[in-house]
Amino acid sequence: MLLNWCEEIRNIDPSINFRSTGGWLKTVTGLDKSVLNGFSLIGEFVKSGDYKSEFADGLYLDCNKEGKKSNPKQDFRLLRLKNGKLTLIDQVYDAKKNWAVELWDSISEEIDSNYKESEVDKIMTLILDKTGKDVKLLKKLQSELNQVIVDFE
Repeated sequence: MLLNWCEEIRNIDPSINFRSTGGWLKTVTGLDKSVLNGFSLIGEFVKSGDYKSEFADGLYLDCNKEGKKSNPKQDFRLLRLKNGKLTLIDQVYDAKKNWAVELWDSISEEIDSNYKESEVDKIMTLILDKTGKDVKLLKKLQSELNQVIVDFE
């Protein structure tokens, strides 16, 4: 799809000062959770800017740097390009050291449609391992989880 990345990002966030002190764009095709920083996001860097370029459908991470060159503010936007439409999935503004971790769930949901079900299985295994399958402890946990659910509703 032929897009002007700068125009597309400005359509999503009109207040953006696009690449005023730098930035980059990369595809996101997977996760490496053995690291907690941006290297955990697997993909290729893509050239983008205020010109038209060809982009394939997929998941993209846009890093935009604004502010002082000596200490820029970094904003990250996770976007999905599908059938010529760019959609904002998640974002991290004024990112700190482990900013990438904040995007892991959103990326996982986009990459794996069974992500939530897989997470439930992992949590269940962890609970059973930690409780030693103690029925009394499991019932206490169930009661507390029910209260948390009521509080969220």
